[in-house]
Amino acid sequence: MYQAIILGFILIITLYVLKRIREPKLNMPPLVRYKIPIIGHTYSYLYNTEEFLKQCRKEYGDIFCLYIWGQVRIIVGKEHSQEVLSRDDVFDFSEAFERIFPGDVMLKTLERFTNASKVLKEYVLNKMKFYNERMQNSLYSATKKQIGECDEPKVIYNIYKLMTKIISTPIANIFVGEEVSQYEEIITTFAEFTSDSAIFLMIPPILDFIYPGLQNYINRIIIRLGLYNPAVKHQDILIKHLKKQICKRLQDKEKYALNNMKKLDSFIRESLRLTGFITGLQHAILKDYTFSNGLQVPENYLIDLYFDDIYGDESLQGPNPKSFEPFRHLDANVPASKVTRNYLAFGGGKHACPGRQLAINEIKFFMHNAILKYNFRTESGKIEEKRTEPGYCRGSRTPQQKLFSLFT
Repeated sequence: MYQAIILGFILIITLYVLKRIREPKLNMPPLVRYKIPIIGHTYSYLYNTEEFLKQCRKEYGDIFCLYIWGQVRIIVGKEHSQEVLSRDDVFDFSEAFERIFPGDVMLKTLERFTNASKVLKEYVLNKMKFYNERMQNSLYSATKKQIGECDEPKVIYNIYKLMTKIISTPIANIFVGEEVSQYEEIITTFAEFTSDSAIFLMIPPILDFIYPGLQNYINRIIIRLGLYNPAVKHQDILIKHLKKQICKRLQDKEKYALNNMKKLDSFIRESLRLTGFITGLQHAILKDYTFSNGLQVPENYLIDLYFDDIYGDESLQGPNPKSFEPFRHLDANVPASKVTRNYLAFGGGKHACPGRQLAINEIKFFMHNAILKYNFRTESGKIEEKRTEPGYCRGSRTPQQKLFSLFT
């Protein structure tokens, strides 16, 4: 037994040394100093993300490297983030996502759905004016069903589960049709598929300490062997209901002029600006690249954008960038779905999220109905403090997990 442990330890050290030897000899961004071999910056990145990255930015500049989960990750700040987003021939978001999420194996019949954006735009986004009333009616009925009239105060203890059910209703209505979306198990399928799939993103990639990518390789084996695949779990329900209804779609008239909700647009844009990841939009580097400041990054490395560096800059956001100002974007007259240099909630460049207009419309419809129908607040009546939520892919900042909302 002791011999196996010793051999395993020697193997780990050998792989670690070989990996360091193969590191390219380029003018790379500075690597932040760390004290613990192998572990590197992983602990600080997970549990003290905001302050840790702020200190790194101050000491090492706009681009720096961290050693996380057994590999070097490059963090890019506000000054060079647009280079990453505009050079899709060098920086690939899809490739980076495939390295941590085995979607191509989970949905193997789709293989790599390279024209997904085109299909979404042609069959959904270009017909949004026909879907708006359906979306609003679906949200209204779902809100009434899940929350009720609330003649008496009602406490919602799991706001995430509730909102997932509500938001999934119009999504199912649009993508599988009105008749099919009436079934409760269809709504449940749309609501649960994302959370079931997210398990692969939530499991810390501890095996990557041994060799980068080993965790994703094991996840793919689990799916291929049929041990766990959320797509298989839900596909039978969809097939059963879609066989006779797949071609039915209704197109109706628009009910509300969403484009005129300027204040709501500003409110949503500000909410998305301050709620989310501290770093994100991970891209894989397809070939060696030299930034405008002369620093070089090698092929096959991963790169993250430092959102807090962008969202905390007064020259980009205006006065008091850390405070929530619901009408901060009102004078700029930009919709919540518009991607700009100072707003990356939906990515950037020509590969920005193609479904952002659909998402914003759904948020507007829900909030329009909720604001008119309910008075809602936290159970304590106080604004909950934000805290950093550990996450293996990238630092995130979320409200407290136990969120109590009171509808009256």
